[in-house]
Amino acid sequence: MSIQTIVEHLEKLYQLNESLLTLSKQKTELVKKSQIDEFNELLMKERKHAQAIEQVESKRVKLTDEWFQQHAPNESEQTISQLIELLEDEALKGQLQEVYEKLIYNLADLKQQEALNQDLIQQSLQFIELSMEMFQPQSKNINYDKTKDQPNQKPNTSVFDSKA
Repeated sequence: MSIQTIVEHLEKLYQLNESLLTLSKQKTELVKKSQIDEFNELLMKERKHAQAIEQVESKRVKLTDEWFQQHAPNESEQTISQLIELLEDEALKGQLQEVYEKLIYNLADLKQQEALNQDLIQQSLQFIELSMEMFQPQSKNINYDKTKDQPNQKPNTSVFDSKA
């Protein structure tokens, strides 16, 4: 199994995640503008990206496992960073390191953007909830008859007859 194939899959992952980051930024703008229909369409595109990322990632894991089986079967930690440490070819090592770092930074940016989106959506939901409460307030029994509020009490009657 060649390192070049693993590098190519990492590059595909980077490109897909970069595209997903772009979609995430568009999602932020749509939330700000309250464009729900466009937001739903964007979510569909985002799901397709996530599925493609999942497929490429599973293939990359398989390729990495195969490389470790051929070159370092006794390694307990079979990760890309461990693979970089084990490589002897400096050119491939540098290429793999570069793509790996780009992907890590991209994922960090994506995570930050999605946290922002989550906060914006949460605030939007709170605003909607507040607006709904303002338009449909909780209807409490608003009247001046104390007997309805306290059914077990007798009505107040005076000991003295005022008509006498």
